Amino acid sequence: MLRGDKAYSSRAIRSTLRRRGIKCVIPEPSDQQKHRRNRGSRGGRPVGLDVEAYRGRNVVERGYSNFKQ
Repeated sequence: MLRGDKAYSSRAIRSTLRRRGIKCVIPEPSDQQKHRRNRGSRGGRPVGLDVEAYRGRNVVERGYSNFKQ
């Protein structure tokens, strides 16, 4: 499972992870949500987000922060 922030929420990244069989937990930015909704039925389904898994992302962020300091 890959946990990432909104900066890594592109169609290319998601498709690459899907091809490799890696589950991704990346929220969709509001501008992408709006664009998808504006496209109507051609916009595709909303991104599924496992909220419980995403909450664990801050542990990784804090680990990198401690490592940097």
